[in-house]
Formats: sequence, C-alpha cells, structure tokens
Amino acid sequence: MSERILFTEWESPCGTLVLAGLNDRLVMSDWKNGWHHEAILKRFAKMTKCPFVQGTSPVIAETISQLQEYFALKRQRFDLPLLFIGTDFQKKVWRALESIEYGKVVSYGDIARTIDNPQAVRAVGGAVGQNPFSIIVPCHRIVGSNNSLTGYGGGFEAKKYLLTLESKNSKEPLQLMFS
Repeated sequence: MSERILFTEWESPCGTLVLAGLNDRLVMSDWKNGWHHEAILKRFAKMTKCPFVQGTSPVIAETISQLQEYFALKRQRFDLPLLFIGTDFQKKVWRALESIEYGKVVSYGDIARTIDNPQAVRAVGGAVGQNPFSIIVPCHRIVGSNNSLTGYGGGFEAKKYLLTLESKNSKEPLQLMFS
C-alpha cells in the first residue's frame, strides 16, 4: 500500500483547522477556509504524490492535545515532529518563524534579515503565506513594519484573536495597530 496523508478537521476557538500527518510526522495545521489552503494542497500533491485520506493518527491526536493546551494558556511552544513540504527557501523562512518568541511580533523585513537575505522581503512574504503550519509555526506573529496587522491565512479576526490571546499570557503587552 502506498503512503497516504491522514487528515482530520479540528474546531479551534477561532476557526476550523485541517490537521494532517504523514507516517509519524505532522505535515499540516492549516485553516480549512484559509485563502491559501488550496495552494498548499496542490503543492503537497505535486511534491508528495500522496493522497489525502480522512482519518487520525497519534501525531494528529498529539497536535490536538498541544493546541488545546495553547488555547488554555498552558503552552507557549509546540513540540511536534514536523515534516516541511516546500522549497528550500520556504523551509528556511518557516524555520525562522519558529524562532519568534511567544507574545512577540516581527516584520517580514526582520525575517528576511534573520535568513541573511535582507532584500527578499517580498519573497519572505510569499513563503510566510504558504506556511502549512498555522499557529504551530507562528506566522500569525508577523506584522507590518509599522506594527499593523497584515494578511493571514485564517483571516484578520483569527490573527487578532491569536495575538490577543498571547498578549494576555505575555510579560509585555503587544502594541499593535488593529485598523
């Protein structure tokens, strides 16, 4: 039998997530109704040739448990075996996102500098927009250079919810522009 990606939907306090695993690694925690969800599914189909099959697995169950802890303000970092499916550049950006501290925000320019490519701000924005690990690889912590909220796969309200949640549990409240 060929490999397959198991997936299930999970209702978070701010929207439905599609959680997916391949073997014993998580490959997706993405917004079901997110603007980039179809593009991510197409990339996975092209790069893995694995079908998506509804079901669950130990890594999906553990992901749900850790997400529940996060929303209950009992977890600030995720400890899950992730399998990044993307280009080398995308993977580099996603790894940089993992370094953003809980309750903090950075700009696309900050990430471009983190990966030693300060001229790649737009390319970084594209890679952030293709992150298949919403919440877990914290792309919601990316804001505009003036601390304004920028686009997010889960939508403006989900991003605002996540940043407000983290701000409640952070030593220093975030200074954001919710326009």
